[in-house]
Amino acid sequence: AFGGMAAGSWAWGWVTLHSGPAGGLTAAAVALVLGAAAGLRYQLPPLEALNLDPLSRWREPTVAVDIEPRSGPVFVTIEWRIRQEDVVEFLKAMEERRRIRRRDGARHWSLLRDLTDAELWIERYDSPTWVEYLRQAQRATQADAEIGDRVRGLHIGPEPPVVHRMVERQTGVLPREVLRATRQAQASP
Repeated sequence: AFGGMAAGSWAWGWVTLHSGPAGGLTAAAVALVLGAAAGLRYQLPPLEALNLDPLSRWREPTVAVDIEPRSGPVFVTIEWRIRQEDVVEFLKAMEERRRIRRRDGARHWSLLRDLTDAELWIERYDSPTWVEYLRQAQRATQADAEIGDRVRGLHIGPEPPVVHRMVERQTGVLPREVLRATRQAQASP
């Protein structure tokens, strides 16, 4: 966004420098008319086509370790089992899922395929903090659920996809929960 603003400022300054203020304003008026014509010709899809109501299916996961809202980054992996004949449809659905995840704030989204098990696919992304991960999940809409349902419909096996949520921990520095547990152990009689 800022690069576009900088380039636009430079371009309009260059036009005005070489054609004077009247030429710059005339060029801006022409660009405005062309932009309006392009907007009429290439319209955005109507919002009524998408159900943007919040999705209320998601529940906050239960965690086995103490985690602070600002702990992170949080890495998420989801293991999908997909039949070979469904791979093309799966990849199309995952492209939409990638767009949704990135729109909601996920970073470094990727889709991995296991080299020894052709049916195993792993979706992977991360969030800067635990609270941001929770917010991302709460941003899901009813329209997003349709894509999720499509992907889940392609998953094979008796169990749902396996989801792992992990928080990165630095080595060499004791995390707060270790220090807290140590203090509690020392304070107990």
